[in-house]
Amino acid sequence: MKHIWIAGLIAWFIIGAAEAGITRIVIDRIESPTFDGREFGSAGRFEKFSGRAFGEVDPADPLNAGIVYIQDAPRNARGRVEYVVDISIIQPLDTTKGNGTLLYDTVNRGARRAFDVFHVGENGGNNPSKIVDAGDAFLLRQGYTLVVSGWQADIPRQDDEIIADFPVANRGGNQIVKTINVEFIVTKPVYTLNIGWDNGRALKPYPLVERIASRARLIRRANADAPDEVIPREEWSFGICREGKAVTQSNNDICLPAGFSTDYVYYLSYPAIDPVLSGLAFAATRDVVSFLRYETSNANPLVQHAAHDPQPLTIKRTIGFGRSQSGRFLKDFVYQGFNQDESKRIVFDGVMELTSGGRMTNVNTEFAFPGRFSTALVGHYTPGDQFPFTYETLTDPVSGRTDGLLAKCRVQGACPKIMHMDSGTEPWGGRNSLVITDPLGRRDVTIPDNVRLYYFAGTQHAPVLQARENALCQNPVNSNQYKEPMRALLVAMQNWLSTGKAPPPSRFPSLTERTLVKPLPQREAGFPEIPGRKYTGEANHLYINDTEAAFPRHLPDKQYAVLVPRVDRDGNDVPGIRSVALQVPLGTYTGWNLRRKGFMEDRSCYLDGSFIPFVRYRVDRGNDPRPSLEERYGSKANYLRQVEAAVQRLQKDGFLLAEDAERLLREARERDLGL
Repeated sequence: MKHIWIAGLIAWFIIGAAEAGITRIVIDRIESPTFDGREFGSAGRFEKFSGRAFGEVDPADPLNAGIVYIQDAPRNARGRVEYVVDISIIQPLDTTKGNGTLLYDTVNRGARRAFDVFHVGENGGNNPSKIVDAGDAFLLRQGYTLVVSGWQADIPRQDDEIIADFPVANRGGNQIVKTINVEFIVTKPVYTLNIGWDNGRALKPYPLVERIASRARLIRRANADAPDEVIPREEWSFGICREGKAVTQSNNDICLPAGFSTDYVYYLSYPAIDPVLSGLAFAATRDVVSFLRYETSNANPLVQHAAHDPQPLTIKRTIGFGRSQSGRFLKDFVYQGFNQDESKRIVFDGVMELTSGGRMTNVNTEFAFPGRFSTALVGHYTPGDQFPFTYETLTDPVSGRTDGLLAKCRVQGACPKIMHMDSGTEPWGGRNSLVITDPLGRRDVTIPDNVRLYYFAGTQHAPVLQARENALCQNPVNSNQYKEPMRALLVAMQNWLSTGKAPPPSRFPSLTERTLVKPLPQREAGFPEIPGRKYTGEANHLYINDTEAAFPRHLPDKQYAVLVPRVDRDGNDVPGIRSVALQVPLGTYTGWNLRRKGFMEDRSCYLDGSFIPFVRYRVDRGNDPRPSLEERYGSKANYLRQVEAAVQRLQKDGFLLAEDAERLLREARERDLGL
């Protein structure tokens, strides 16, 4: 029987806690069992709790001193700063049947990511409850206790998004005022933009200071480095409008009766108030995971179960996982010293950062924008992309600083084991060469023993199941997957933590192996001249930015070196973990794509890669330097022999599980090559 309790009928409390941290967890909804009561291997059935975690931090604790605005935050009677975050837990009904590992799925803009990355099939979105939501249930079959909690406070509450509620800072009872800059790109002509607009969705904006609204300025550029084109103040206003006129007054929107064009980047500078203590995101994540890991009383929902008697806490280790924004969040979390809790205990034993590149986050900053990040075009000047880039500590000749991503956790004795994993997009959009080279791109930097760097060659930032068109991009998007090596590496991380067995050695582009090159000129970069296809070599260049300018600009003499992977004659990446699709290719798979005419033509097409198929027969190849499928394989039987060999190599090297090998072979047998 499935039991569901709703609307806060169950709560766990910590009364009179001597230390800061989680003070109580309120569960609003319980599904026991969930997933239609299905059993998953030896882990059996699962249950799900959803609710809110209430916590507080001590501003006097040195671990919290780096939270921006912490001294300007409202405090409770104990002198602590309070917060509330959404929380959801999926765990085995009988926790003794689990694998003893809490897998923390760091949400991305309020959305779960672990099911999407590790499961084959449906992922259930933010509220996986039915068996159809579990796909092939890989994580459940492995026996993980799965936890998500909110950390981003600028997301409007809607649907099942997992968000946070953090206080607003004020200085001596007075509102804090700061002139801030926001960037906009539109994908269709519009006349009104919300000032919280973030590449497809409106986030909570920082309020406009009405009395000095006249100080606001609006410009546009043809690209991130182009000259400013000032839009006169009389040609736009704060409000909502249609073509030709304003309709409604609004301090959260800007009206441009002439219309916002898809061919420009827009920059708004305006006086804002009420900054949120966004940096509490790190403390809240630390406190939630630490509490679930170490608290042995019934106050811990991992001990006090929904449908049966309390059981001992069975969590022995923790893994933090994040993709893209949430991968950068975890990197920043460790860098800023939050992997140690206020009782001086380690929080995450292992961290898996997927597609973070060389960037961190814009979370613990003044007037932070946690959802924004730098690419070659979109959000190019967003903070969170500056030194340090490497896990090893070094001195930066550009900024003069000495630092490293592990500098603080080494002092604390709280460094996790880390797997840093990038797709083929991160060299172009995320500057991931800086993860392994010095800032000037002259030598490789040592990879610490507790770190592995893995590069998923020829993939794109967010993989799709099959090549499809993007209305903004010139090429079909890349369908090469990294799901299979991710599953194998999660098993390797579990073994690394539980038995000490080392995972596969790093596989990453490097100067030492001569697999990093400059993206231009094309001849030196090695990308083939493919008829009808363009190569611009546009990578997300990096400078120290002029923070005193009215609108963001680079300091021209403060540039970092950004390199990209060497490619073979087909244009496919040479270094890294080369999937079956890359070892036995049907086309060219890149991590970059280019924008179409009318959308800043030939500039970087956000996070999409390209798939440029080979022609089928030699007679149709024309000037294409890439051999046809006929020339490569000759027959379906020869193609399958090469696939089988590639599968065996990946299994031997530890990047492919047996169950995924069988699936890839089956898919290859079913594939129609027309030969």
